[in-house]
Amino acid sequence: MIGDRNRMDTYYKAITKNVNEGDVVIDLGTGTGILSFFASKKSPKKIYAIEHGEIIETAKKIAAHNNITCIEFANCNSKDFTINDKADIIIHEQIGALLFDEKMIENISDLRDRLLNKDGKILPGKYEVFLVPVKLKDNAKVPFIWEQEIHGINYNCFDELKNKRLDSQYGILKVRPENIDYFMSEPEKILYYDMEKMNKDDIKNEFTFKSKINRSGKSDGLCFFFNIIFDDETVLSTNPLTSWTHWNIPILRIEEKNFEIGDEVIYNFEWSDVSDINTYNWKIKSV
Repeated sequence: MIGDRNRMDTYYKAITKNVNEGDVVIDLGTGTGILSFFASKKSPKKIYAIEHGEIIETAKKIAAHNNITCIEFANCNSKDFTINDKADIIIHEQIGALLFDEKMIENISDLRDRLLNKDGKILPGKYEVFLVPVKLKDNAKVPFIWEQEIHGINYNCFDELKNKRLDSQYGILKVRPENIDYFMSEPEKILYYDMEKMNKDDIKNEFTFKSKINRSGKSDGLCFFFNIIFDDETVLSTNPLTSWTHWNIPILRIEEKNFEIGDEVIYNFEWSDVSDINTYNWKIKSV
């Protein structure tokens, strides 16, 4: 993650733009401390760097080596953390490949409600989620077991699995951007989320949308990507056709389907718990 210069440069730009001199800053999940170190350049009153893992010792060592003294490190779960002050800004990178799968909403909402000033900022706090049918390059394709035929050995004797809901271990394939061949339609934005104003219960549980195929071929699934919006000028995207980041790209697998230009496709996507990928479910059909 430290080697992801796109991520690092975007966070540096956003933090040094939005943290002000004299601010009280909370860094949730500080890890090696890099976001706190960026914030320290703006002369805040205090930075509270929260980390429940042992890597906090690494962060302390780096801070001492760089003569950064405005940080107070807290080795605890964020729900057990408290201060007498109110924070002006929460910075974080509680972001998984499926955006919400590191309990971002739960953890940040807790800190926001307890410790953030009424007009305080969450950085980043706004997100857009997209789905789009995708064709993978041949070396990245992973057929379902019943689709396999290997040197004349046919596996289509598992019809009972076709209607069984697959859990995330088998239903979601994570690939690198270079494994994507092309998008088969324009991406559909299924969700916009603002952490400063919304809670987990405000997110819809089910989404239905349509799109038209503008590039024919055999689809391998739905590509899930997102935009991280820091402010009006600063956005970090995981769109595999335009960006490279350390996050792997989740592909919501479907049986291989052949689409032609002009086909209309209907998608159903649902989750009962955005932080639990085992509750994700999706269907796709052409009209």
